[in-house]
Amino acid sequence: MLELMPNYYDGVQEMIALLKAEETGFNRVENETTRLLLNTFVDQADSDGLSIMETQLHIDTDLSLSLESRRYAIKMRMLPPHPITFKYLKDLIKSFNIPADVQRDVQKQVLTTISDYDVLTKEQLDRLKYLLNVYVPANMVLDIRTTASATSQIRLTILTGMTSYVQTEIPAKTSWTADSTERLYMGAVSPATTISTEINAKEAD
Repeated sequence: MLELMPNYYDGVQEMIALLKAEETGFNRVENETTRLLLNTFVDQADSDGLSIMETQLHIDTDLSLSLESRRYAIKMRMLPPHPITFKYLKDLIKSFNIPADVQRDVQKQVLTTISDYDVLTKEQLDRLKYLLNVYVPANMVLDIRTTASATSQIRLTILTGMTSYVQTEIPAKTSWTADSTERLYMGAVSPATTISTEINAKEAD
């Protein structure tokens, strides 16, 4: 306000004091007006603006989610009609920041996504499930996989007539793959022998 004051008010203390008092109110109105404008855009909206959009799109408001995840959910509902192709689906998953490698088996009618367990978050997994349920034809089987690797080194002594093994248990998360590697020692000799165990577990929807 003081920057807009006419020069002929220079040195007039009453006008300077009045403008300083009004400046706080004008700044608040300006900020609220700017926020009202920004709340009409998904990428700039705050929690209140997103709540309005969620209500319009019949999306349940979950304040426990991050603003970014709520924005992605709104964008997915607002996607314009588009021919559904495999390339478009891959580009769509990438544009929604979902770390997943998409593969398909046309003969078996199976679409598979593979993600690193340590990279894919729960919110990204929810986005992926929504996109696949909406865009993948109903006659195709969806297979969402997450992979993780674990290596353990245990010395085993193999005696005549005795069989030893190592079992690794990993909790399931959609689909989990783990590798366990052990090096065997035959007496005093250390041969280059390894055991590789792969465990797959699938969680029912």
